Amino acid sequence: MKYFREKRRIAFAMISPSILVIVAINIFPILFAVYISLHLWSFGRGVPRFAGFLNYEELYYDGRFGDAVLTSAKFVFFAVLLEFVVGFALAFLFNVKVRGMATLRQIAVLPIMVMPIVAGLVWFYMFNENFGVINWLITLLGSEKVGFLTDLDVALFSIVLADAWQWTPFVMLVMFAALQSLPEYVYEAAKMDGLNAWQTFWRVTIPMLRPSIMIVILLRIVDSFKMIELVFMMTQGGPAGRTEVLPWYLYVTGFQALDLGFAAAMAVSMLILVTIFTQLFLSRVGIGNDNK
Repeated sequence: MKYFREKRRIAFAMISPSILVIVAINIFPILFAVYISLHLWSFGRGVPRFAGFLNYEELYYDGRFGDAVLTSAKFVFFAVLLEFVVGFALAFLFNVKVRGMATLRQIAVLPIMVMPIVAGLVWFYMFNENFGVINWLITLLGSEKVGFLTDLDVALFSIVLADAWQWTPFVMLVMFAALQSLPEYVYEAAKMDGLNAWQTFWRVTIPMLRPSIMIVILLRIVDSFKMIELVFMMTQGGPAGRTEVLPWYLYVTGFQALDLGFAAAMAVSMLILVTIFTQLFLSRVGIGNDNK
């Protein structure tokens, strides 16, 4: 017993630096955000004053916050849907053993390597109504210019397209790796059972890919929900707030209006919303459930 206690002490001593790093990087900022959210604090305008749940109460009645949550939900839904559909199709395309596919795969993943804020700047210039290359091509075809970044009904989908351009290759990579890992003997058995290509796809391929599909969807949902770079570079939340996602509203409140208490309450609420959604999603699809 003394030997095992000594081993446990040594093991704890070995992992304690990692635990301290996790606490410092992950736990402390969350606790500090909760602390700030319980105070009235405008940066540079005095010391924090304890206010209890007043910031959360104001958040509950803030219509702009509700609109930002709804806009974020729209963006996440359309962005993840487009990225998954196109990425899934590309994964099957690149899985075909044809000469030159390896080179095409390498080219296809290049957008992932671009910084999101740079991607936003590139798409801003491409979508610009006055000198954007896309509108230039549209006018060459004899049509009128489209306000990709100024039209109330188009601006959000322009950001969706820019996000899909950058992150569809990520979905493609994950699904391609999952396809490569599928055992060949399963398809041989399906062929012997008389299944055609369509039946094999739905009864064999999709069930085996289900864990990878759910994981990549979850990762993209969580990452899309905190997207701010594209809005910052392309629309600044406009036109008329149609692209004001929750992270952008948080940024405006905390770093422009300097209302740190209200911004912290918004950040904590955002964290709670994402955590609840993640847990519901995981329990719904059965990932990480040992009973399944």
